Amino acid sequence: MKVAQLKDNLTWVGPSVKEIMWQYNEIFEHGCYDGIQLPDQPFVVDVGANIGLFMLFIRQRQESAEILAFEPMPEPAKALLHNVEHYGWTKVALHQCALGREDEEDVPFTYYPLLPGNSTRYPKQKELQKRVLYDFEPAAYIDRLHSGYEVRTDVRRLSSFLPDDRRVDLLKIDVEGAELDILLGIDPPHWDLIDQVIIEVQDLAGRLEDMCDLLIQHGLRPTVMQAPMIPTAIVTYVVYANRPSM
Repeated sequence: MKVAQLKDNLTWVGPSVKEIMWQYNEIFEHGCYDGIQLPDQPFVVDVGANIGLFMLFIRQRQESAEILAFEPMPEPAKALLHNVEHYGWTKVALHQCALGREDEEDVPFTYYPLLPGNSTRYPKQKELQKRVLYDFEPAAYIDRLHSGYEVRTDVRRLSSFLPDDRRVDLLKIDVEGAELDILLGIDPPHWDLIDQVIIEVQDLAGRLEDMCDLLIQHGLRPTVMQAPMIPTAIVTYVVYANRPSM
């Protein structure tokens, strides 16, 4: 594992120092998640928790937050657990599995050691990203970043983990292509308990519109912004949605 020095004398562990700093800048310098609102003692669901920098963002806003986290890739999950233990965070439950629309066993994912946050169940969806990035860096370098190996993991439905009597103050999803799968794994009674959602999504094959339609169908009001630090040609957006009563 690599160690990165962040601001305020914080250190952070992850598979790649470059990606630690990229994620940190995306969240803390470019305000990827600044639109969220949190009550006192919030219940936050973090799908695609990676190495835990989103958790850091949440804990800096509400130290008392309870976080239910999911990260299927072994190396980021190991780093996440280290970071949680290093800072002595409590009320964090980590499940090392993927989420989807139905339960599945031993599903192949592609893990990118040099680009762990891009690891995905759907590696073919990375082709547009690679083509765009060829204009910014040598093709051999981009290909090396996107060189991965297979990791198998179980897939579960999010509703299997959600309590039936507690509101979800924030559902965050960053899962590299499986966003709709995860939303379709939420049962109607649980949808009624979700007050706020923030999702990063690449708009391939009309996915952005489909996602916004689904959020509206379940009583949430979506707004869309360009994802920071990502070239516009990669068509990646941040969708923020909340209930009109918020």
